[in-house]
Amino acid sequence: MFGEDFLATINIARSHQLPLADIKQRAEQLAQNLIRRIGGKYRWQGDTVLYTYSGVKARIDCGERDILVDIKLNFIASVFQGTIEEEVRETLDKHLV
Repeated sequence: MFGEDFLATINIARSHQLPLADIKQRAEQLAQNLIRRIGGKYRWQGDTVLYTYSGVKARIDCGERDILVDIKLNFIASVFQGTIEEEVRETLDKHLV
């Protein structure tokens, strides 16, 4: 997907029944949580958040009925796999109720 070699991949999909604006707000919160936890930066491209950090590339696709999180980690960043996956799952669980 990103055109680079990555060691680890995290894919999380959750369905929701919230308005798209609310899902986009939650996606932005997730990106901000990742920045606070490990660093990096993000930007919006349509209904998608693109997050980057050294060795980490992620996209959070906000849809009318689901939110899809796809994260790629290089060898060095793969040591953060558990931390990143935990942050994503916790944020989604907390904000998609």
